[in-house]
Amino acid sequence: MKNNSIKFIIIVSIICIVFLLVFKLIINDEDIKPYVFDDFNVIEDDVNKGFTVSDKNNNEWVWIIVPKKIFTTAKNNKDYENIYNDIKKYTNDYQDDNYTDNNYLELKNKVLSSIYTYGGFYVSRYEIGTDEIRNRNVNLSSNIYSQKNKYVYNYVTLDAAIKLSENISNYDTNLLFGFQWDLICKFIETYGYYKDEKMTKDMILLNSYLWGNYYSSTFDIDRGKYSINYGNKYEDVLDIKKKEPYQNYLLTTGASENNKVLNIYDFAGNVSEWTLEVSKNNMFVIRDGSFSFNYGGNDPVAGRYELDKNSQSVNYGFRVSLIK
Repeated sequence: MKNNSIKFIIIVSIICIVFLLVFKLIINDEDIKPYVFDDFNVIEDDVNKGFTVSDKNNNEWVWIIVPKKIFTTAKNNKDYENIYNDIKKYTNDYQDDNYTDNNYLELKNKVLSSIYTYGGFYVSRYEIGTDEIRNRNVNLSSNIYSQKNKYVYNYVTLDAAIKLSENISNYDTNLLFGFQWDLICKFIETYGYYKDEKMTKDMILLNSYLWGNYYSSTFDIDRGKYSINYGNKYEDVLDIKKKEPYQNYLLTTGASENNKVLNIYDFAGNVSEWTLEVSKNNMFVIRDGSFSFNYGGNDPVAGRYELDKNSQSVNYGFRVSLIK
């Protein structure tokens, strides 16, 4: 009888251990902990609120969760085609069959492999900024940042945005692919709140004016600077400044708490952002709208429009991905 009791206890203990291990794997699969490099300082440690770090150069990055469970056909981190297809299925609401990420294949595969292996990637918390006011006569500057209170790095061509994106960090960084933009949209849909209300697909797909700096938007500017003459001259925000609807206000980075979701600033509006996605016409794709001519319903966050790679404007900027 005593031996049977001991056997029963051992069996129950083994079952409990197995259950806990499986449960731990399930939890980890749903809530992937971001990798944190030695020189990272954690600013926000809750992945559901937008896990945020700063690097040794004080650039700030937000972790984009990509749940492991979405990879239903990919077998390993070299199964690039199926990793990509699983991501496309996961972000189906934000896909458009007229566009693809088939350029820059080596870089694309590297990003896909990292996302599969680590369950996500980092995105620059801010639109990429610089220390000086940008205009058509300003040359490329190597002083670029993902920091608040910087002038947005606009008047930038696609090739310039690609080159600058590679040099912002000692780690692997790149201009966002289209599928990465769509993953950010899905991340915002899944975890994001605008004020106290859950973000909806419509706020990403149809009209983003509530949480972005569009011509039609109204919100409080909390800090930094703003320009009402297309970035030629800026005014300091000495107190909270009201941005009125149907007025053009170009903001420095991170100027409004209204335009932050999951610790990412200005993903909607302010300036449109270059990506590596291309159209069937071999034109490159810029995402979301801008401060000067867009209504939130015309160019929402998930929206696309095509540009020649040499286009540059006060309305065009970019954002950067960081991977391991």
